[in-house]
Amino acid sequence: MPTRQAEKTNSLCYRCEHRANFLEKAMRPRWECGEINSSKFSCYMYKPVRPVKTKVNKGDKRPQFAGAMVSARSHAVEIPECELGLKNGTCFWIPKN
Repeated sequence: MPTRQAEKTNSLCYRCEHRANFLEKAMRPRWECGEINSSKFSCYMYKPVRPVKTKVNKGDKRPQFAGAMVSARSHAVEIPECELGLKNGTCFWIPKN
């Protein structure tokens, strides 16, 4: 019996900017973008989640990215201006400044 494509690929919605916008602002371009208990493996609206600039919380002396339970607590500072890049089928964000 052939394997379905969904079993071979990763889900897109949980890694999509449209889903993140829905969770933060209740805005979605398609109904599926807000269906938080499911995720599609194929979509024409997919957009990778934009990067977030973070800063270590005041007074925390630990390194920002040192692994589970030893990293400093950080908070979001901004979502930088970026443009979407594509190379060999891989989507990524390129900072504009």
